Amino acid sequence: MHEAERRDTVRRIARAGDPDRALAALFAPREGRDDLFALYAFNVELARIPEQVKEPDLGAIRLQWWREAIPRAGAGEATGHPVADALGDAMRRRALSRERIAGLIDARLFDTGTKIMPAWPSLEAYLRDTACALFVLAGETLGARGATLDQAASAAGIAYGLTGLMRTLPMHAAQGRVFFPADALIRHGTSPDRVLAGATSEGLLAVLAELRAKARGALAEAWNHVARLDAQSRTAFLPLRVVDPYLAALEKKGRDPLREIADINPLYRFWRLARWR
Repeated sequence: MHEAERRDTVRRIARAGDPDRALAALFAPREGRDDLFALYAFNVELARIPEQVKEPDLGAIRLQWWREAIPRAGAGEATGHPVADALGDAMRRRALSRERIAGLIDARLFDTGTKIMPAWPSLEAYLRDTACALFVLAGETLGARGATLDQAASAAGIAYGLTGLMRTLPMHAAQGRVFFPADALIRHGTSPDRVLAGATSEGLLAVLAELRAKARGALAEAWNHVARLDAQSRTAFLPLRVVDPYLAALEKKGRDPLREIADINPLYRFWRLARWR
């Protein structure tokens, strides 16, 4: 596959599977955009696995392919997969954390296997290895390193990740997955089984309210840390600009969280991202 064709394929995968991050990448410094698209397309490919396979063992086999292919791509070997090869290039150019990338793959075992999140510490660990890690890697792509990046990414991943999980609740429930802590659901008088059965209860609404509050608190913390990064590195956190409007859409009165995916106007999303400096 020629370089231009590979670049177009990677961008198309990122846009189709993660339009918010893909749009935000267009506002990053030009020299880092292709590597950001490679990173986001890689995350999309991992997230798609539970949608493509029915059996946990098949999901584990696909994850193992990525686990073996990415180190090879990072060493300069062509794998034949446009996303793996593009990420390998980014890993060499940007010295991206191999540990974080491996963690992104391993975290997806939950999606294909367990499928019921037992408690908040488990959810927090999942977000740390997915959304938080992705912010770290995006920051590294744009030149950031150190404790401030880690602190910003830790809070940003909780805010962005929780918001995304609440938005995609209908899709995940249809696939038999419940990302909200089972102990919190039970504490509020409902259960993962009731969520999977499509029961929108007062208990579920109470859990969602708690998670929105956590997301807002993490968002405020994230912006405090992001402000301490240099201007170029801050653009890695541009996707955070859509968290507030998505949270507002999530708490819209009368919305059924199990049947409606909260969304925002595409033009407003573009405006939110474009006006941030």
